[in-house]
Amino acid sequence: MVRLDGKRVLLIAPRFFGYERVIRSEIERRGAVVDWLPDRPFDTPVMAAVTRFRSQWVQKFADRLYTGMLSQIGAKHYDTILVINGQTLSRNMLKTLRTNFPMAKIVLYMWDSMKNRRSVIDNLPFFDTTFSFDPVSSTHFGMNLRPLFFSNGFEPSSQDDFDFHLSFVGTMHSDRYAVVDRLRSHLDAGLRSYWYLYLQAPWVYQAYRLGKPAMRQARQDEFKFVPLDKATLQSVFSRSRAVIDIEHPLQVGLTMRTFETMGSHKKLITTNAGVRDYDFFTSTNICVIDRRTPHVPLSFLESSFVPVQPELYRRYSIEGWIDEILELK
Repeated sequence: MVRLDGKRVLLIAPRFFGYERVIRSEIERRGAVVDWLPDRPFDTPVMAAVTRFRSQWVQKFADRLYTGMLSQIGAKHYDTILVINGQTLSRNMLKTLRTNFPMAKIVLYMWDSMKNRRSVIDNLPFFDTTFSFDPVSSTHFGMNLRPLFFSNGFEPSSQDDFDFHLSFVGTMHSDRYAVVDRLRSHLDAGLRSYWYLYLQAPWVYQAYRLGKPAMRQARQDEFKFVPLDKATLQSVFSRSRAVIDIEHPLQVGLTMRTFETMGSHKKLITTNAGVRDYDFFTSTNICVIDRRTPHVPLSFLESSFVPVQPELYRRYSIEGWIDEILELK
């Protein structure tokens, strides 16, 4: 592990299921001082929607918030400024960071597709290095391709002592419910499974019933309206032989779930055929299913996970991610 003793890092990252804390903790574990600013410093549903679709409307407000936060922190220098997504960082704010901290290396990591964050495109020249989890974005915009990671807590567990042959935990966006419903109907009756279908509120369920034909027959008691906490999620992983991943149909890059499954030494059932292009892919551990006719061979669930090579396992851990993003190798 490369140490960062005496270094100071500014992390600008959204609040997202605690992953911003995971990144901060790993940098601090190496000895650096880390200051954090929220990318999207306002989290009301209305402001979140405005930020996503009309980020320019909120950037002046965000500039004032960032200026005040930085003044309160009072840092005189940064060695690295690491930005995750940067959807509310204006050109003016990036220029201010460059002026105030001229020795800092400013790094961008996108864990969303650029087509969903178009406001970031014009800001790319302000960064010294840019990374994306999305192979299409990385190719089109000349960014470095760097997949996501698994964090601490997703460590290997028993291969043969499990409660569920397969499990799924996820938000019911896009066509996910339709895929889940098809998959459940094709599973062998003897298989043990765990399903946690999350929606933000009962009114979202009612709206989806009206707007999504696949959900017309869905029952409200199929859904949970409280997100599953990380400890429980990790427990479900440890008790499963295989984990189901259903990416957004417009997404190309691999989800965090892909790597959390690897970290837990669990098999992966995924709708993302692009996983076949990655260095850790093996049909023994990963079953690619079709969204319209999902089928999981029983033989896949009857065999154990085959551990990946140690160098690959480390590369896709949070330690390996930090090494690559901060160019510490």
